[in-house]
Amino acid sequence: MAAKILPPKLDKNKKIGVIAPADPVRGVCAEDTIQRGYRYLREKGFAIVEGESVRKLTPKHTAGPVALRVSDIHNFVKREDIGCVMAFWGGFNSNQLLDHLDYDLIKRHPKIFIGYSDVTALTTAITTKTGLITFSGPGVITFAKPEPFEYSWEYFEKMCISPREKTIIKPSHEYADDLYFLRKDSDHRIKKQNEGIKVFKNGKVRGEIIAGNLQTLLVLHATKYLPDMSGKILFVEEDETSTAAHVDRFMCQCKQIGWFDNISGLVFGRFTEHSQFSAEDPFEDLLKEYLSDASFPILYNADFGHSDPIITIPHGGVCHINNDEIAFERAVST
Repeated sequence: MAAKILPPKLDKNKKIGVIAPADPVRGVCAEDTIQRGYRYLREKGFAIVEGESVRKLTPKHTAGPVALRVSDIHNFVKREDIGCVMAFWGGFNSNQLLDHLDYDLIKRHPKIFIGYSDVTALTTAITTKTGLITFSGPGVITFAKPEPFEYSWEYFEKMCISPREKTIIKPSHEYADDLYFLRKDSDHRIKKQNEGIKVFKNGKVRGEIIAGNLQTLLVLHATKYLPDMSGKILFVEEDETSTAAHVDRFMCQCKQIGWFDNISGLVFGRFTEHSQFSAEDPFEDLLKEYLSDASFPILYNADFGHSDPIITIPHGGVCHINNDEIAFERAVST
C-alpha cells in the first residue's frame, strides 16, 4: 500500500462537492428531501456544488454512464474551492468506476472523500491506490432524513473539520432504523434506546483501519483495490436488505478466504431490525460459529451502518481498541 496521505481538514472557505457514484438520485429521491440535506449542510456553514451525476435522469440502475460519474470526481478533485467530495447516497455499482479513476490526480490534489455502504468500494480503492485516508461516514442522505441526528455531524466534525489527536467514540443515546419513507407520517423518526457497543471478545489493539460495507469489500476481494488484511482492524456493516442468511453467507466467505486469520481486530456496525436477526436467530450465533476461536478483540452494535446516527471512520487511519472503547487517531492535516 502507498504511504499514507492525510487530506486537508475541511475549512469553511471550502465547498462540499456532491456525487452520485452508483444509484440514481434524480427521479428516485424527492426534491424536497434533496434540498433538506443541502439546507442542513449550508446551515453548518458549507456551500454545496452538485455533480452532474446527481441530476442525471436515467431509466437505468446507475446515475448515468461510468464516464459521467468519473468526470464528476475528477472535476471536484481539480477544483481548489472543493474540500470534500461527499456521496449523496450509495447503491450497488461504485466498483464500476475503479478502473477509470486517475489515482495520480487524486494523489496530487488530496481531498476528503466520504460516504458509506456501496461508496466504500470507491473510498477503499482510493486509499489502496494512493495512500490517501478516506472516510466511511455520512452522505448527504444522512442529513436529508427527518430529524437528522446531530451525533452524525458531531463525529464528522471531529474527524474532518476540527480534528483532535485522538477521538474517543461515545455511543449515541438513541438510534432510528425505521423505514420512515414508507409511512404516511414520514416527517419524524421512531427512536429507540441504544444499548451501546457490545463485546464478543475483549482485548487491546492498535492498528490500521479497513472500513466498509461487508458485501462491498467482498466484491473487491482478489482485486488490486483491496489491501492486504494482515494486522488490520476491520470495521464492517450491512444494509437493511441483508438478512441473517445473507450475513451468515458473507461471514462464511470471510472465514474461507482467510480474512479472520489475518486481521487484528473486528468491529461490526449496528444491524437494523429489518435484517431479521431475532431472539431465535441472533447475530451472536454467527459470532460463535465463525469467530469463537479468534484471538483478537471483537465488538458489535457500534454506531455505523444503515441506521442513524453514524460515526465517521478514517479508512486507512489508525484505531485503538481497549475492550469496549474505540478511539481514532487524527486523520486529516491541520
